[in-house]
Amino acid sequence: MTGKSVRTRGGDRRGLPAIATAVAFAAAILLIAQVILLENLPSVDVGVRSVRGIMEAVPFGKLRAGGFHVRRESGSASSEEMPPPEAAKKDVVVPPTPPPEATKKDVGEEVVPPTPPPPPAVGAVGDGIEYPAFGKFDLLDYPLYPSVVKGDDSVRLSREVLEMCTRTLWHTIETTTIVLPDDETFVHTGDLDDLWLRDSAAQVHTLLVPFGGSGGTLIAGDARLDRIVSGLIKRTAMYIRHDPYANAFRIDDSYVFSAAQKKLGRHDLISTWNYELDSGCYYLRMLWYYWRATDRGTRGGARVLRLPSVTEAVEILIELWETERRHEDDAYPSGPLFDCQNCGVPHRYPSLDRKGKGAPTNATSGLTWTAFRPSDDACQYHFLVPANMFAVAALEYAMELAQEAWDRPDLYRRAGELAAGIRRGIRDHAVVEHPKHGKIYAYEVDGLGNANLMDDANVPSLVSVPYLGYRHHDPEVYANTRQFVFSKDNPTYKKGNNRLTGMVEGYGSPHMQERIKKNIWPMSIAMRGLTIEDPHERAGMAELLVKASAGTHWMHESFDVNNPKKFTRSWFCWADSLFAELVMTLTDACPDASYKYKVLEWRDTKTVQGGPFASS
Repeated sequence: MTGKSVRTRGGDRRGLPAIATAVAFAAAILLIAQVILLENLPSVDVGVRSVRGIMEAVPFGKLRAGGFHVRRESGSASSEEMPPPEAAKKDVVVPPTPPPEATKKDVGEEVVPPTPPPPPAVGAVGDGIEYPAFGKFDLLDYPLYPSVVKGDDSVRLSREVLEMCTRTLWHTIETTTIVLPDDETFVHTGDLDDLWLRDSAAQVHTLLVPFGGSGGTLIAGDARLDRIVSGLIKRTAMYIRHDPYANAFRIDDSYVFSAAQKKLGRHDLISTWNYELDSGCYYLRMLWYYWRATDRGTRGGARVLRLPSVTEAVEILIELWETERRHEDDAYPSGPLFDCQNCGVPHRYPSLDRKGKGAPTNATSGLTWTAFRPSDDACQYHFLVPANMFAVAALEYAMELAQEAWDRPDLYRRAGELAAGIRRGIRDHAVVEHPKHGKIYAYEVDGLGNANLMDDANVPSLVSVPYLGYRHHDPEVYANTRQFVFSKDNPTYKKGNNRLTGMVEGYGSPHMQERIKKNIWPMSIAMRGLTIEDPHERAGMAELLVKASAGTHWMHESFDVNNPKKFTRSWFCWADSLFAELVMTLTDACPDASYKYKVLEWRDTKTVQGGPFASS
């Protein structure tokens, strides 16, 4: 609107008395003077945005020649919300308009009470990004992807695909699951005997997805599987309370850490202290899926959702993400829930720039900070866009639980305010202009104008956005981003040819580039299949993954595009679960009913009866 005059619409003033005309003229002169005054001020703080911030749009950036990083011309002066000092820690919530005074009817003196105002929205700032008040939140549906597309007789899956699906589905249960006393469960990653918050929740996710059929989910008809997942929920809550910045944990504290390891934040139960935003997102997603799988907490082991330790873990994550939006200001979470050994000071990790603080970020962007990617690699710019999108989806899961399962309006409101703020940050900072693909989502940004254009196969990735339940992505921008990711413009994209798969394309991760320069990660192929509608194309992804397993019939971490027999991690259960999920959206022939799973180790004295797929 800057530079354009605004003209209001009015009626014919020729019939106005002279005095009214003079008053109107004087008012117009005063209004013009105010506009001139505002236009000559560098900025006027109005409590939500500066005047110029409201009136000027942030231009999209231009690509640096020969690079994948973007610098927006707008610099640090962007159109994001600028809360006043007293509200710096939380998004501004506009109070509801007061009700009008009571009016009288035409007949008699009966007073007609005014219509009560609608309850205040959560996170409302007048820009369309807001949530309904507590009690008015619409129940969430399952994410758009993966869609279940069974029943098409023209879609045929090979025997190898079906057999590998059954193997990979139960791989976590049979090789990484330890059922502990006190209603807890420990699930490690595979070849690494530690529990990653992200991996463990992703490994059991296939048990919670409704694939159709009589039971809907695998845990619906199997109390043993229910016990495994509910035990993992309880155990993970303990780990989050122990240290919310840690991403991986040991089963006990018997390991002796070296002095060098202790400097990296590792001690007692903490295996690695790499703060990864997505770790907590996976936990909230697991809670919501488990709640849905147990008929909204009415059966099975759903009592675990009512444990104080579980709701405390949710409170911890919300406070942590809220605080880390202001990482640049050295903010840190405090209070009785943050009494861990590494708590009470601004987060620092020795390998990051600026003495462990990481690269600079914009503390008013609305986005929340993370130190590491889901690959366990350090971020270049610390606002990881797909992780922030996942955080919004996870917070919406928490909002529904707060409303429907816990009756916690306070928790609902905090989650909604945070989600709305992150969504505004994504809108204002995450979209950049690519010279070939148009508007796309960046992988990482700093809120200061810099962006990293790539995608990483580890989930959350940009391709996985609709799979993770982020309902607010722009379809056109996402389509452009997907086109970018599966092109040579994405630095992690690779294409090759070999006798096992034939021509193969996909993308990998910098995480394994030193060991396999031209690497594709099987989970990127699985995610490509999970986020498409065409069942034939999805089946093709499954067949390709069987071939890429190089005869092992297990999913690997990465493989060489020109020689799949050269791969990393032969025992990687997160990827195995993604493959099983992909195939189970296409057929009821997996899992094979004749195969009976066995739990790796059951240390609890209480035994639980299994379902139709369990061994006796």
